Amino acid sequence: MPGATARLVLHADADSFFASVALRARPELREVPMAAVAHVFIASANYPARALGIRGGMSTQDALRICPHLALVEVPRAEIEEVGDALFDLFHECADAVEPGSIEEAFLDVGTGDRSRAVAAARSLRERAARELGIPVSVGIGRTKLMAKVASRAAKPDGLHVIGASEEARLRETLPITEVWGVGGKTVQRLRDLGVQRLADIDRLSEDRLSAACGTTMARRLLGIRAGTDDAEVRPVEVRTTLASEGSIAGWARLDWTPLELVESCIRRLCKRADRAGLVGAGITVSLTPETDEAPIVLRRRIPDPTADVDAWLAVGRELLTARRTPPLTTIRVTLTGLQPAATVEPTLFSF
Repeated sequence: MPGATARLVLHADADSFFASVALRARPELREVPMAAVAHVFIASANYPARALGIRGGMSTQDALRICPHLALVEVPRAEIEEVGDALFDLFHECADAVEPGSIEEAFLDVGTGDRSRAVAAARSLRERAARELGIPVSVGIGRTKLMAKVASRAAKPDGLHVIGASEEARLRETLPITEVWGVGGKTVQRLRDLGVQRLADIDRLSEDRLSAACGTTMARRLLGIRAGTDDAEVRPVEVRTTLASEGSIAGWARLDWTPLELVESCIRRLCKRADRAGLVGAGITVSLTPETDEAPIVLRRRIPDPTADVDAWLAVGRELLTARRTPPLTTIRVTLTGLQPAATVEPTLFSF
């Protein structure tokens, strides 16, 4: 096993993020089965609901069959996006480097290889998330990114877990392939066909045979994980180039929105977030998901003068949406692209 690296890696992951955000305004639902709903699917379930078998991606009908008294709350999209932005502000305040994973999770470099200091940083982050944002965040600490991610899973719900040297050595033998971050279902099945159920089973295969099963890049990654030389570098995103907002035409216990109403709502949220971050955008992408199994309809537009002005982007959004007929839709995603700091944009010399 290679020696310790200079710095430990933290993986911070908000627990049941959509449900946790929705519960901030509904504390009476914390101890009962509850789920946040997007369209007609479960987006996120709290832990009392999970204990009954409720999972993200499940239809609301199936969820209610399992638990007829399940409390359902529509995903609060605007609040989700605001809390997600605030969570990353907190990550940046607590760490030297932040590598985003999704809206609610990231790898953190807190600048230390000392276990006690890393634990202190993790506790501070968790306490601040609970106090300032009102959401639980679990944190895992490990020598590499994989170990940190495995540790954060072990920490849930609302906990902190450190994978030390002895546990790491054991995991590099016994960790199921299904729990290795980044290994997809098809690769898992091909490895199972070769008798690989856990990491130690890789030892029975030659590198050529492993590469034939899952590709050269994945084979090298798996061999590195087995040897303990896997990725331990937190790679920050220096410049944010996009912001996205989405929503469902149909909601839970509300009237359906028209596509135009939903696009306008997304644009208002995006412009508010961009303005808060001191960013302006040069383009917009609107992705429309039909009720059928057809591919999403993607509409794009760029403008000559980057802006975060809500009226300007609303006009563009309306023009894009009304320029063509659209089929019945389920969801819409709007992305502000070509983001740059407002301070770097040259002012327009002439206006008419």
